[in-house]
Amino acid sequence: KNLTFLGIVGIYDPPSLEAKKAVEESRRAGIQTIMVTGDNILTASAIAKEIGLLEEGDDIATGEEIDKMTDEDLEKIILKTRIFARTKPEDKLRLVTVLKKMGYVVGVTGDGVNDALALKRADVGLAMGESGTDVAKEASDIVLTDDNFSTVVSAVEEGRTIYNNILKAITYLLTSNLSELSLVVFASLLGMPNPFFPTQILWINLVTDGIPALALASDNRDVDILSKKPRNPNAPILSNGRLTFIATVGLTLSFFLLFIFATLLENGSSETLARTIIFNTLIASHMILAFIIRGRSMFKLNKFLIIGVLFTLILQVVITFNPIFQEIFRLGL
Repeated sequence: KNLTFLGIVGIYDPPSLEAKKAVEESRRAGIQTIMVTGDNILTASAIAKEIGLLEEGDDIATGEEIDKMTDEDLEKIILKTRIFARTKPEDKLRLVTVLKKMGYVVGVTGDGVNDALALKRADVGLAMGESGTDVAKEASDIVLTDDNFSTVVSAVEEGRTIYNNILKAITYLLTSNLSELSLVVFASLLGMPNPFFPTQILWINLVTDGIPALALASDNRDVDILSKKPRNPNAPILSNGRLTFIATVGLTLSFFLLFIFATLLENGSSETLARTIIFNTLIASHMILAFIIRGRSMFKLNKFLIIGVLFTLILQVVITFNPIFQEIFRLGL
């Protein structure tokens, strides 16, 4: 009584500007984003539509509904459901447990005490650094200092890039080392002189293999890295296809060099000249191999790789033609 109606105030807490793009990029990367919140279903739906999370055909469920479901029933609907509203901390924990049981790698973002159980149970718990509680931060594996979901997508992109670069470096080192090792072994089995002296092998391993490998390990990011599906975490680093590439290229290169070495010796060339030619040919082929291993990125600029290759080739010219280094590395023309 005795009150005057002045109006209604609506409080709107909009999602960040990067959220919509981050949801789209995560979907393109094969990452399924699910909103699990204690908010009202209408509030959650409005926000989900605004950021592009909720699309036609996607389902919405509440905590009361999943309480009535068995784990088997939940498994059937969990991947089609984009929003779980009015959930309790136990519901969040259960959803994470079911997804992990289905074989998914689960990351959970949260900021409150009620998120602590799910953050702890997830494969990767990500707490909010600015608005998050101390309990959430303690239960998580990673703390986002900017509270931005797009940072998670950027981290996934960076992680995939690092993993791919490690693969490139490993493939390069194994292929190049297999070529020189098999060359020495086959030459010994055929009763031919040793193609390399210890100082030459040391030079190959420390300089001509090390610099390109470091350049590949810090290679540029592929623009379509997020378009690829997530890899199986149980998959070996060296797949069958990669092992086939290492064996094929490494052995082919060694047979090619062995043929050149044998031809030079048969045509009357001295062992020193034959070794010099094989030594330089092997190093030049390793420089080419570094670009081939980059695959579709071989035509994209990698300043470190280009500078490293040029530096290696210049050093190679110096030790081949300089009399002092010729004596150290036992080379001659």
